[in-house]
Amino acid sequence: MHFTRRDTLKNLSLGAGAFLLAPFLRQIEIQAAGNSISIPNRFVFVVKSSGIIPDGITPDAFKGKDSSSDLFNQDLKDVSLPSSMRALEPFKDQLSIVQGLSGKMCRGGHSSWFGMMGVYMTGGEFDAGAIIRATADAELAKLNPAPFNHLGLAIKGKALSSDYGGTMYPGITAVGPGQELPFHGSPDIAYEQLFGSAVSSNAGSEKRFKMQGNLLDFMVGDIKKVTKAIPSSEHGKMDAYLHAFEELQVRHSKLSSMKEQVAANAPGYSDKFTSMVEEVRQEAHFDLATAALIAGLTNVVTIRLDNVDMTYKRLGIDQHNHGIGHDEGTKSQSEYRDIIQQHHSELLATMANKLRAVPEGDGNMLDNTMIIFLSDSSDNHHGSGMEWPYLIVGGGGGKLKLPGRYLRYPKYGETGCRTIGDWWTTLLNAYGNPIKYYGNEDLVLKQNGCSHAGPLEELFV
Repeated sequence: MHFTRRDTLKNLSLGAGAFLLAPFLRQIEIQAAGNSISIPNRFVFVVKSSGIIPDGITPDAFKGKDSSSDLFNQDLKDVSLPSSMRALEPFKDQLSIVQGLSGKMCRGGHSSWFGMMGVYMTGGEFDAGAIIRATADAELAKLNPAPFNHLGLAIKGKALSSDYGGTMYPGITAVGPGQELPFHGSPDIAYEQLFGSAVSSNAGSEKRFKMQGNLLDFMVGDIKKVTKAIPSSEHGKMDAYLHAFEELQVRHSKLSSMKEQVAANAPGYSDKFTSMVEEVRQEAHFDLATAALIAGLTNVVTIRLDNVDMTYKRLGIDQHNHGIGHDEGTKSQSEYRDIIQQHHSELLATMANKLRAVPEGDGNMLDNTMIIFLSDSSDNHHGSGMEWPYLIVGGGGGKLKLPGRYLRYPKYGETGCRTIGDWWTTLLNAYGNPIKYYGNEDLVLKQNGCSHAGPLEELFV
C-alpha cells in the first residue's frame, strides 16, 4: 500500500497534531518508498560537570592491561561494566567507551566552556570568553536539519552558576562565531515550544498548563487516528511515537497533582515549578528530547545535565558537585560519583531503550543515533585536559567502528597519542563535513613531533 504524508493529513480530521505529525509522517513515507539512505543521523550530547574520572568508566577486566604505546581496542561483549554503569549492560552491543584523547589546547579548571566541543582555549574561571567558531554539536546540527535544528535543554546554567529555569546560556554550545545557542531551562516551557503550537502564550501560566494537558490529549487522539490510516508495517514506529506522548501525558498529570505542594514551597505556581526537584527535571528533559527525536522535530539535542553548583538531594547526596570535587561530605568522592553515575547511566539507558523500541529501516532508531556522554571539564573536577573520556550509546548509522568497543589511546606525549580535535574531526568527516582538521592543534605535541592532527582513520568503516 502506497501512501503520502499529504494524503494522510488530508483524509483525516486532525487538530494540533497535523503540524506535529508532519515530520514524523515524512519519515514513514521515505521508509515506505524504500529510501533508507534518507534516514537521518541523530545526535544527543549529554554534558556533565566536575569531570568524568577515566577509572570510573573502565571495566575491571581492562584495568592495568592497556598499553601506553599502542591503541588498546577491545570488545565489550564478554566483560562486565562497572557497577555504576549496570543499567547500560543491555546495550553493550551499541556501547563504546573511548579514553586517552587529550584536550590540552582547551582551558582546564571547572569548565573548558565552548572549548570542550570547539577545541580551543577560551574564558576564565567565571567567564566563558569569546566564541570563535561553531561547536561540533552545532556543526552536526547543520548537517542534519530538522524543524528545530538544534535543541538545547539545561538543568543548570554556567559552570559555577546557580541559575535555573527560563532561557539559559550555559557557555558550552555555539552556532557560530559570537553566537551562543540558547537552552531551555524549564521543561514545561520547552514542551510548549516543541509541542505547543496550539497553546496560547498570552494566557497565565496555570491556564497555559491546563491547555498543555488538553494538547497532549489531542495529540494522543490524533496519533491513534493516523495509526489506523497507515500500513500495518508502520504501526510499530507509530506505537512508539504514541508511547512517547503518553509518557508526557502521565508526567503532565503527575506535575498537575503537585500543585498544592508546589504552592506551599514556592513563591507562586509558575512555569518554573519543575525546578524544585532537579533529578525530576533531568528526567523531564530526557523525555522531551526523546519525544522530539521520535517525532522528527529535531535530529540534534544538547543537554546540560548539571553544573558544579548542583546537589543531587533526591539521590541522598548532601554535597553539591563542587564540594564532592574537593572531597567534602560524609562519603568519599568515589562513593558520591558512583551514586551519581548510576543515576546518569539510568537516564541514558531509558532514552536508549525508547529509541531501540522504534522500528526504522532494517533496524531501529538507536541504530541511527549517537548519545554522547561527556564532561565539560575533561578528566576531573579541576580538569587537566590530559584525557577526555567519552561514553557513547547507539549505532551512529553504522558510520564508525565504535559500537561494542572499548578504546584507549596512548598517553599524552607518547607515540600515537591523539586529541579531542581528532575525535571531532572524525565525527564531522563521517557525517558529511570533509574538514581536514577541526579546532586548534596542540602546539606542544606539534613541536615535539607527536601531533597527528586529522581524523582517527582506524574508526572509519
